[in-house]
Amino acid sequence: MIIHSLKLLGFRIMGEPTEISFPTEGRIGILGQNESGKSTILQAIEYALYGLKKGAGDAEDRENLVTWGKNEAKLEIKFTSGQDTFVLRRVFGVKSGHRASLTPVIREFEDKSNSITSLKEIAAKIEQITGMDRDSFTKLIYIKQKDLDALRELAKSKREQLVNKVMGIEIFDSSSANVKADKSELEVKLNEKNIRLDSARNNKEEYERKLGQKVTMESSITSLQQNLEEKKTMLNQAKSLLEKYNWLNAFNSTNEMISSLKGQIIEVKKNIIDISGLEDKIKLYSTTLDKYKPEILELQNLHEKLWDLEIHLRNAESSVKSTQIKKQETVEKSRLSDKEIELLSKDLATLKHHQLVYFIISLLAGLGMFVVGFILASVLIPVGFIFFIVAAYAFRNYLKLDKLITMNTEVYTLTKQLEEQEEQVSNLKVDIEKVASQTSFRSCDQIDKRLSVVIEEIKKATDIDSISGIGAVLESDKRTLGDLMRSKPQERKQELQRQVEEKESQIISLEETKPPSIDELQYDKDKHKVADGRFRELQNDCIESDKEIQKKLGIIQQLKIDLELLKPDFDSYPMLEQEIQTFKSKVKLLERVLLELSETSKELRNKVIPHARFIINQILPTLTDGRYSDFEITEDLKFKVHSNEAGGYKEREIFSGGTQDQFLIALRLAFTQSILDSRVMADKYSLLMDECISSSDDVRKQGIFEVLDAMKQTFSQIFVIAHEDISDFVDYHIVLARNEHGYMEIKSKSW
Repeated sequence: MIIHSLKLLGFRIMGEPTEISFPTEGRIGILGQNESGKSTILQAIEYALYGLKKGAGDAEDRENLVTWGKNEAKLEIKFTSGQDTFVLRRVFGVKSGHRASLTPVIREFEDKSNSITSLKEIAAKIEQITGMDRDSFTKLIYIKQKDLDALRELAKSKREQLVNKVMGIEIFDSSSANVKADKSELEVKLNEKNIRLDSARNNKEEYERKLGQKVTMESSITSLQQNLEEKKTMLNQAKSLLEKYNWLNAFNSTNEMISSLKGQIIEVKKNIIDISGLEDKIKLYSTTLDKYKPEILELQNLHEKLWDLEIHLRNAESSVKSTQIKKQETVEKSRLSDKEIELLSKDLATLKHHQLVYFIISLLAGLGMFVVGFILASVLIPVGFIFFIVAAYAFRNYLKLDKLITMNTEVYTLTKQLEEQEEQVSNLKVDIEKVASQTSFRSCDQIDKRLSVVIEEIKKATDIDSISGIGAVLESDKRTLGDLMRSKPQERKQELQRQVEEKESQIISLEETKPPSIDELQYDKDKHKVADGRFRELQNDCIESDKEIQKKLGIIQQLKIDLELLKPDFDSYPMLEQEIQTFKSKVKLLERVLLELSETSKELRNKVIPHARFIINQILPTLTDGRYSDFEITEDLKFKVHSNEAGGYKEREIFSGGTQDQFLIALRLAFTQSILDSRVMADKYSLLMDECISSSDDVRKQGIFEVLDAMKQTFSQIFVIAHEDISDFVDYHIVLARNEHGYMEIKSKSW
């Protein structure tokens, strides 16, 4: 693939319309300072050919590609592959998305009638034209300084796919993929058949197991049916014996029931008589209570009232006597003279006050006389003594009057208490006289005599000697009568008579159904119970046996249904085994085909490494100024180099970074040329090298460009980007710069 021209607008820093026509042969140097747009040209070629990157966010990728302030980026590339020329246009809009068209050019004119606008179809067509997809393009044709080791970093399977694709032998991959798909499909079907066979095998084994189970079950049913018939015969015999015992039991129990009912009838008749007697007694008790109860209650109340008055009168009279004695004792205890006793009736408090006044005045006068006597005239001192004597006499009278007042208070209190008690006695006697005048009863003894007369009359009438006793008996008889009345004895009597008639009718019916030879059998409760247990046991055995037979018949019926369902798998099992063997043979055949395709592809692909080694060993001395002469490559692209100075092979890691870059450039160029030379469809190619010589000195740069010149047969058009001046090493060069708007511009070019 040779690139003729490139048009750009709005792509990264190419904000203004730019068109570059390239020489179709030779080494083309793209020069300029950092961020002048050199790498952008090679990126534009990549995006023009392959569009947006897969896996990137589409909108985010478009925004990164479009120049700031622009709405869309436009790319147009014209290129030739073999004899065919094409124009590929792409538009990446920030909002409008991704659009493209691929148009063939015939005799310098675009054949728009055969243009392709589908992004998917364009991608497929570019891969068909160039023999490479984007990944192959960036690993082989588009070489970046920081990506020199990209081939070795690829996984082996990815590298093999890349080689096959570029060599044009991807038919082996597609064929292998088809064979793998066919093999997988067969394996899926084989797996399905195996699952089907496992299912059929299980169903076949289940069919055989259930068939045996059915035969065994049918055999056991015959034995169960014979056993059931024997048990039925025994059951009929036990049933006959039990019926006799049941008849005897029913006959005896019915007779016993008739006797019991007749006894109940007698009891009911007695209750009817008792009801009549209770009614008479209740009437007598009620009449007696109505006659005597009011008088007795009145006498009892009067007795209680008189009893309280008498008790209070006796207590009051006793209190009067006690108070009189206490008063007399108090006067005698005081030992007062007759004159003092007479004073008790005077105003002692006033006399006591007068004596106190006399005492104070006499005392003060005596004190005054003493003071004056000592100061003025001693003659007054005797007068003072006289006043002291008068004061002492007054004070003695004061104390005496105080004692009389205390005594007078106690006598006065007792006198007052005595008057109140005598008044209470008088009032109680009046109350007793009042009761006597109203009732003619003057004492409790009279009331007790009358109560005795009334109670004697009650006892003669009822044989009970108290109103409370009559009331209790009356309530008890009423309850008894109520219980008897609630039992409805008349109705109960009629019901019992009806039941007797019914049971007598049953006796008649039993006589009519009397079993034969029943007279020979004596009823025994224990034997009856044993006969009943035996009958029930045999009956349960028959039921269980019948259930077992029915259960097994049901199982046999289900087995028949299951056998019908399992029979198709039982019949088809041999054919399924044969089909699986056929599928296994086909899978083995496809495995053999897959192995042959893989080995053939590997054999063709293995030619690349020796060829690449041959090319490297031709160019290595030129690249390294003769210091290194032999290059050994393994299948995974690891290598070691023969150092002429060291006299032996050295691993890559011991060399300097710049030297390793020389080796990697040689490896990339040789490997790429080897693959491209091995392509089924030969073509000329462009080679894009972005900053791959920056770590080399002038001597090695010269060697690199000599090698590139020698590779013109494969790479007739080589783009080399460098930020230093390499115009002396290339056939053509173009110089880029940034204008005042910050956009890329072509400063100069040599063609």
